[in-house]
Amino acid sequence: MKLCKPIVSELKMFKRYKYQREYRRKLRADKKRYRAMQKEMLEEYRSEQRKEKIELLKKRAAHPFTAKETTPDQEYRSSVRKEIRQMRRESQKKWILEFKKNPVKTLFGKSRDESKLLTEQLRKADKKIAYQNKVNLFQNGFVEAVKTKQLRGRLAITFFQSTAIFLISFLFLYVIYQAATILTSYLFNIPTIWYYYRIKFPLFSGSPLYTRIALIFIFASGPVVSLATGFIFLRMFFRTRPNFQNLRLFYLWGFIAGLNFFFGSYLVGFITRTEFIYTTEWLFMSSMFDVEEIIFAVISIAISLIVGRLVTPLFLITSGSEKIIEPKYRFFFILNQIYFPWATGVVIFYLIMTPVHYLPLTLKLITPIFILLPSLFTFNSSRNETIHITGVARKGYFRWSIVILVIAILFFYRVFLSLGLKFF
Repeated sequence: MKLCKPIVSELKMFKRYKYQREYRRKLRADKKRYRAMQKEMLEEYRSEQRKEKIELLKKRAAHPFTAKETTPDQEYRSSVRKEIRQMRRESQKKWILEFKKNPVKTLFGKSRDESKLLTEQLRKADKKIAYQNKVNLFQNGFVEAVKTKQLRGRLAITFFQSTAIFLISFLFLYVIYQAATILTSYLFNIPTIWYYYRIKFPLFSGSPLYTRIALIFIFASGPVVSLATGFIFLRMFFRTRPNFQNLRLFYLWGFIAGLNFFFGSYLVGFITRTEFIYTTEWLFMSSMFDVEEIIFAVISIAISLIVGRLVTPLFLITSGSEKIIEPKYRFFFILNQIYFPWATGVVIFYLIMTPVHYLPLTLKLITPIFILLPSLFTFNSSRNETIHITGVARKGYFRWSIVILVIAILFFYRVFLSLGLKFF
């Protein structure tokens, strides 16, 4: 009987797979049938419209001087247009009479229209009430977050978890960035030395190996591969089950890091004249701060801000708790999920890079602010207002093993690459 159990379980799995396959086939067939019906209905509607237009043209050709037939709806619209024109004429006549009496007051004086003044007063009152409601919501949330032990603990767990995942995702994308640069250099027979803070090229600047094509590909390979990896991470974010919140948060931070190593690297190169900026310099043969460089820098900032607005609800989804993303606690969640982990990660990476602080790498740690900044203004927008009651935020679990793993990886990375890894 013990030997038969695996066979029975395999048969059950096969039957389940067979039923799922049949169900998928049925779904595909239904979709095809539905699309065929839609196409047929659209063709019938278009043929009826063509027939109506042809009949109308025949009538007009047979009686070209007869008055055009109008429907009740068209008559109503024309009467409304006439009334609007009449009102405009009356307001114009009134304005001309006032201008004749007192031209200066009419042109430069404030309008005393009571309806406009009332709407302005109501708008100001609504703004004050909305602002006061936000302040009260923030105060109540802060008081409850301080007093409630469970909520404090959940926010602390959010901070530690997000910080650890930010560190490991940023380091993972940085290693991919460096590895792509080293591999491309190796293909062009250019030696490299990989340190924990940067890649050094031991050849002198006038070496014949530094061709135009080589420089374009070497300094573009890291950002391009990082961007592609970021989009792969975004796809994996949506394909991962909602129960695996830590993995989804890793993919989300990885997506942000991938975009940062492309657009942020260009901004850093634009300021420091290093790395990615060499690609556009040699591609377009441009000079320092040329027009195309300024355009690309502005586009990089704009895309980062747009992406930041789009990823805000994704951070709310990865909260691991519906309680902490309620509107009164959401501001504190955003701080502990996004801003505090990012700031802590910058400090930790800065300490790891001691005693050598490579300026482009330090600035690459700061440039994610362009992606993270919009979340501070859109986390409580109308689009995200009811996200806590939709059920998309599943319960998550915190594991100290993630923090220990991150500390070990950072330690080995710092020690292993401290003397430099040569690729000749």
